[in-house]
Amino acid sequence: MSHLFDFLQFPSLETERLLLREMTPDDVNALLKLFGNAQVVKFLEMNPIKTTDQAEEWMRWIGGVFSASGGLRWGIERKSDGEFIGSAGLYSWNREAHYAELGFDIAQQHWEANYPLEVARAIIDFSWQQMNLNRLEVNMVQGNVALMKIMEQLGFKHEGIFRQRLRKGGKYYDVHLYGLLRKEYIDS
Repeated sequence: MSHLFDFLQFPSLETERLLLREMTPDDVNALLKLFGNAQVVKFLEMNPIKTTDQAEEWMRWIGGVFSASGGLRWGIERKSDGEFIGSAGLYSWNREAHYAELGFDIAQQHWEANYPLEVARAIIDFSWQQMNLNRLEVNMVQGNVALMKIMEQLGFKHEGIFRQRLRKGGKYYDVHLYGLLRKEYIDS
C-alpha cells in the first residue's frame, strides 16, 4: 500500500477528462452558479444559494472540514477548457471503522456527459489506496434516480431507507443509504 493520506497537503486527482483539485477563492462565482441552480440542489440538504457571501461561507465551511482532518471537497474542472463543473468529496471519515461518506454535485448542463461516474471512480480509488477505507456510503434523497443508477453501476448496494429524514420546502423526504465495500469493488 502507498503512503496514507495525512491532510498535510490537499490532494489533486486526475481522470481522462477531469481534474479534481482544491477549491480557491476564484471558484466563488462558479459555486454560486452551481448551488444557485434549483435543479442541482433539488436532492441536496440545502436550498439554492443566492449571494457570493453564501458561496464564500460554504467555501469557508469546506476549508474547515479539511483543516479539522474530517473530509475533503474537490472542485471539478474540465481539462479541455478549465471550466469548473462541480464539486465532490468525502465526509464523516471514521478512521477507526475505515469508512467515509461520498457526495458530489455536477452543473446541470454537464449531467449527460457521464462525469459523475468518472468522478466517483477517481474518489473511490483514492479512498481505497490513500485512505485505507473499507467502506463508502452515499445518502441520497428519494427520487434521485440518476444517482441511484450510477451508484448501482459502481457496485453500491441499497442498504436501507431513513424515512422522512430530510425536510425541504415544507415536505419530508426519505433518504436512501447505499454502501460499497472495498472487497466488492476490487472483486468486480
